[in-house]
Amino acid sequence: MGQGLNEYFTTVPLYVEDSYVREFDAKIMKAGPRFAVLDQTAFYPESGGQPSDTGTLVKDGEEVEVHKVMKRGRDIFHYLKGNLPVGVSVHGVIDWAPRYYNMRRHSGEHLLTGLFEAAGSGPKVYSDLTRLDFKPSNLTEDMMQGVESKFNDVVEDDIPLHIYYTSREELDVGDDVRKKAFLEKIPRTLERLRIVEIPGYAMTFCFGTHVRSTGEIGRLADLTLTEGRKGRKNVSFLLE
Repeated sequence: MGQGLNEYFTTVPLYVEDSYVREFDAKIMKAGPRFAVLDQTAFYPESGGQPSDTGTLVKDGEEVEVHKVMKRGRDIFHYLKGNLPVGVSVHGVIDWAPRYYNMRRHSGEHLLTGLFEAAGSGPKVYSDLTRLDFKPSNLTEDMMQGVESKFNDVVEDDIPLHIYYTSREELDVGDDVRKKAFLEKIPRTLERLRIVEIPGYAMTFCFGTHVRSTGEIGRLADLTLTEGRKGRKNVSFLLE
């Protein structure tokens, strides 16, 4: 397992190197009542505001549904609607439609975060695949319209995402408080950090699944600003 990921995962996370892997073969390394840990997997575990993948594990033509995936310690647990024994080989199949939608929304969230922070939104304190919260924030409707227009322009430009690895020493987050805090949460044993960059617009460390270029994200169907408590501004978004 490259890039020091073996210090962070016992299972090889195929989705880290290629978000477009839909099917794969693996061996069950651990198992128990309605769960299995594989030697490698393309199933994304719930993390960072992105829901886990769903799908099936197939053994000898029999399908066992995977309804949730979570990282516990260094293991990736696949929660099953059935049981499978340790040592058997299985064929994993991802439910591709929801996975791809989550990839689009995740890349869209990265782009929105970069555009809002560049517009002076204030620091982001929460995000998922439908919402971003900023606090303290002076976001206005005029700023929202500017970000929406720029977002759609970047989508039209179909800019390739740049995903690469760097060390903590090589990474410069400047005075970005949010990125500094996030960096502190990443285990020191992880030698190399995976960076997801939309060149010119957004850059952050992330193990999530993403599309290849901004054209795949799709235009915004809705972008709504609401007032939160104690200076917080909440932004909800929806893609076409």
